[in-house]
Amino acid sequence: MLKNIIITSADKKCGDFVTKHWLASLKDNVNLDNIDVVVIDYGLTRKQINLLRKNQVTVFLGINKYHIVNKRFFDSARFLKNKEYDQILFIDGGDTIFQEDISSMFKKDKKIFRVVPLGMEVLFFEWFIRNNFEKKIKKKIWQVVKNKPVINAGVIFAPYKKFIDLCSKMKKLIKDKDAWGPDQIIVNYYIYQSKYKFLNNKYNYMMSTMPKGFVIKNGVFYEPTGEKIVIVHNAGQMDFFRPIKNFGYGKNYNQIKHLVYHAKKTQYKILGWYKKTFS
Repeated sequence: MLKNIIITSADKKCGDFVTKHWLASLKDNVNLDNIDVVVIDYGLTRKQINLLRKNQVTVFLGINKYHIVNKRFFDSARFLKNKEYDQILFIDGGDTIFQEDISSMFKKDKKIFRVVPLGMEVLFFEWFIRNNFEKKIKKKIWQVVKNKPVINAGVIFAPYKKFIDLCSKMKKLIKDKDAWGPDQIIVNYYIYQSKYKFLNNKYNYMMSTMPKGFVIKNGVFYEPTGEKIVIVHNAGQMDFFRPIKNFGYGKNYNQIKHLVYHAKKTQYKILGWYKKTFS
């Protein structure tokens, strides 16, 4: 039976978080009996690498050019092309933690992509398509993604071969590989032309774009119903804009940055109204 694989990436800045929080939460909550774990190295320290290897994590050296959000896809394909797996979980490492077991997800809907859309409108397509792609491809992308919810690239469950093909399209279509953001556009463009399933948002819970909110008790994230969130994603382009301070795994972590959190929620509500009114 083929194994499954979880792939993330890290540099020195987020390496301590990956080793002390991301990996700790993964080992405590996920059955890894048939799962390999790989971290793509973009400048990890020797201590961070040794800690990963000590915990049976494969460390794969990434290329030293392009923005990390783009090249993590290129390097994932490079790692995978001479191997064979059944299913892939491609996930952000520097701003996610696991709170429940996700191993059963590798056994469901195995022939298609499984992803989570944003819960609120952010006008992401309008901004990034305009600024990051050649003219001839902009129209094609827009025709595919127009009026569709934005799929977040931070958590992607995928079949092995389809994920490699996604990575190949990423490398071919992104004009400015040093820019932040175009990877998300190609993820949406490719997946919306493929077979896919939207997962419950508890598998990629991005607090600022969830209308219904969340609760933190002793460092653990819950939905308002009391159900534990499976994968918590403290998303944001820069640390300042992430809604949770002291983000991590354990009872002494995770406090809401109320000003940032409510400001972003308000911003997304206004954007949603704007798009609904003027589109």
